[in-house]
Amino acid sequence: MSMGTNDHDDASLGAATVAEGVTAPAAVPAGTLPPGSRLGPYIIRRLLGAGGMGQVYLAEQTEPVRREVALKLINEPVGSPLARARFEVERQALAQMRHPAIAQIFDAGATADEQAWLAMEYVEGEPITNFCASEALARRERLALFERVCHGVQHAHQKGVIHRDLKPDNVLVRRVDGVPQPKIIDFGVAVGESASGSAARAGTIAYMSPEQAASEQADLDTRSDVYSLGVMLFELLTGIGPSSLSTDRNHTDTTMYATLVTTDSAAAAASSDELQAAAHALPGELRAILRKALAPDRAARYPSAAALAEDLQRYADRRPLHARPATRAYVARKFVSRHRFGLGVATLAAAALVAGIVLALLGMHRAEVERANAESVAAFMGDMLESTGPDIARGMDTQLMRKMLDDAARRVASDLADQPAVRATIQHTIGNSYRSLGNYQAALVQSEGAAAAGRQAGLSTGRQAAFLAAVANTFNNQDRLTAAMAVGDAAVDMVASLPDTDLHKLHVQNEMAWIELGVGHLDKAERRFSHVLAVCRGGADCDPREVSNMTSGLAQTVLLSGDYRRAGTLYRELISLERRKDGDDSPAELTATSELGIVYLEQKEYAKAETLLRGLLPRMRKVYGATHPATIGVLSNLGGAIRQQGRNEEARPYYEKVLAENLEHFGRDSRRTVMSEANLAFLLRDAGQLAEAEKHVRLAVAHMDAAFGEGNGYRGAFPDLLGTILTRERRYADAAVALTQAWKLYVAGDGYGPHHPLAQDTARHFVDLYTAWGKPDLAARWKARIDPPKGSPAAASAAD
Repeated sequence: MSMGTNDHDDASLGAATVAEGVTAPAAVPAGTLPPGSRLGPYIIRRLLGAGGMGQVYLAEQTEPVRREVALKLINEPVGSPLARARFEVERQALAQMRHPAIAQIFDAGATADEQAWLAMEYVEGEPITNFCASEALARRERLALFERVCHGVQHAHQKGVIHRDLKPDNVLVRRVDGVPQPKIIDFGVAVGESASGSAARAGTIAYMSPEQAASEQADLDTRSDVYSLGVMLFELLTGIGPSSLSTDRNHTDTTMYATLVTTDSAAAAASSDELQAAAHALPGELRAILRKALAPDRAARYPSAAALAEDLQRYADRRPLHARPATRAYVARKFVSRHRFGLGVATLAAAALVAGIVLALLGMHRAEVERANAESVAAFMGDMLESTGPDIARGMDTQLMRKMLDDAARRVASDLADQPAVRATIQHTIGNSYRSLGNYQAALVQSEGAAAAGRQAGLSTGRQAAFLAAVANTFNNQDRLTAAMAVGDAAVDMVASLPDTDLHKLHVQNEMAWIELGVGHLDKAERRFSHVLAVCRGGADCDPREVSNMTSGLAQTVLLSGDYRRAGTLYRELISLERRKDGDDSPAELTATSELGIVYLEQKEYAKAETLLRGLLPRMRKVYGATHPATIGVLSNLGGAIRQQGRNEEARPYYEKVLAENLEHFGRDSRRTVMSEANLAFLLRDAGQLAEAEKHVRLAVAHMDAAFGEGNGYRGAFPDLLGTILTRERRYADAAVALTQAWKLYVAGDGYGPHHPLAQDTARHFVDLYTAWGKPDLAARWKARIDPPKGSPAAASAAD
């Protein structure tokens, strides 16, 4: 059966449609509607397929919109009040599903003779197994495609819908813009999670879970669909067709599962059994995934389709699977396979660090004490280097550098207690590395230790100031803005008398500019970034990495100031520079690419932002890991790009995951958490869930001062959002109060003002408010505050 995707106007499902009757030409084959038959607003064109649950037709909808649909007539009547009530519940559940991997349900109802029907999105495509075979997709491509199917099934489960007939014929695939896109069809046999009894027996026997196929069934739950996904995945990976996956084999003696259990044995390789041979040819980890998905006891299966998808992603990322026992040996092997290149690079980097510190100390002084210090550093770093092997890592699934840093952090205070100069250098290095990994509390401990050791050793003013600036930077990362400003100011004061070209002074000034950016002092940050860049480009011997960092800071400041075009130019230049210097996937290149995605979002180029961020996300996961703040930021912005294109339900899991991660790692008063609360409120507002949206945005407003600092004009974004929600709730007086607060924050904010794009958005929201409130004079007054579009005659006149 083949159904096709069409652009369509979403017609919401109101009350179930009741057709007046089915009209057909006189000669009608028994049980089949001929072309030209009419069912309400639908005209039958041809039969697409038929099964035990009913028939599916290609039909043309004539009103209120004209489009092709797949019309399913369900054999089970809905004549009794109980059956009608149940059908209404199921219809509402189906109507709530909105996911790119699910064919949309447009309408539902019953004929005059009580035959239920569903009108669905008409999808063109091939069954997923046929598509993978005809396109000769590689295993990794099949797994990536199947992950998207799992996410679609998970969406249905979240809406309380169990499909109950998942099979290749009900997952159609076609290429969209060159990318294979699946569509799950035929939810006509789906029921809510309380499905039981004879109705639950519907489905296709080769793909049924044991509990669904049993003669005396327990209530079904979503794990039944997980089993069906497992059968489908087995078929996709092995090419074994459904004739070899019969219920007689799978549900009476659990042959398919038993086959997977025994395939790790040496005898399996010589087996002539088709299932055994096909399973043995799979990698052991894929067999483990299939075993867990196909466990006869549903308690041993994956608890959800999302969990199955996550293990497939972990397999692709070469991370330990949930389907395998997390033994130290297994986790260590995965660590080595994932970081095979990184192990070699990190060893070289650590050796270079040893040599660099030794040479630096030898070059500073020739005195015996400095040579002793250098020898201590060499010995200390040598011990660190020895601790980086997988045999010492003891199965910990973490980056090699993190293991090395943890070992160093535990030993530095005791091993170098009597050598504060060396200790300061080492702790500063460890603190910077922890900060790059997103572990800000560990970074703070080391940075404060370095500053104290530097004072104890009587190091130069510039070096002490640099250590202090690292403390301020870490406070900024933790959103402790008052502390960041105080410590940063102290560091700046320490280097005030040094020449502008002094590298320590330039570094401290750069760190202070980042702190000013975080606090929201945009004008000050832009002046400081511009100054240090000018000095570096004017001949100072600046480290190229520091210059990249300065350029990134300037671009981010310009972005927040609302000059999106200039920000985009700066980021594109920075990306090009970083790729020439360090190639793809350097931290600076990834950061600049992420920020360019934000530029596209601000310019309302949402599809462009989505394409860029989708490509960036796997690179971020590879370099930083899935829970690093930088990766979570990209995940958040990708969700925003999806939401802004009207795909709220697809975006919602992104928003919820980001909020949960930020709450866990940074707490309620973090900028990241406040932003993710507001982002989720945006999504809920646009989905019409206004009470829930208001709850989240009020949390954002309540914590915005602690997160951003009381002088930061960006805080206006949160009461502005609250005002738009209250307007939609028709609480106009409350909305006016919120929007007034937003306007005042923007106008008073450093680098913002009434002409900033965000302030202009608030002016437009005032117009919307007073128009809805029926106060045209006030609406006109705010409309007058909206700047004319750039390039228009009015804009030119205002400029004159």
